[in-house]
Amino acid sequence: MGKSFTKRFYFLATFLLLILVGCNATNEEANPYNFPEYVLNATYPGAMAAYEYAVEAEEGILEYIPCYCNCFVEPFNHNNVKECFISIEHSTNDLLVYDEHGAG
Repeated sequence: MGKSFTKRFYFLATFLLLILVGCNATNEEANPYNFPEYVLNATYPGAMAAYEYAVEAEEGILEYIPCYCNCFVEPFNHNNVKECFISIEHSTNDLLVYDEHGAG
């Protein structure tokens, strides 16, 4: 095992690492909000845009729009439109938990 083997090993390891890093960046760019599968595969074409808006909307806008599809009753108990997309009950400051209701 000479210098030639060591050089090949380091070249191959670096090459594979770059491929893995590149693949990882693509996945993050494709789903920067970390949406679950039911959002990514929603049959309603505007579902993903609606979830993106729910995340990006200025605080207080969606919270003041009442639910319009009777989801304020059991089992959903949503108080506003934002809760159709983001679970206020299960989300924290560090983690958004999405509600399946908004996916259609």
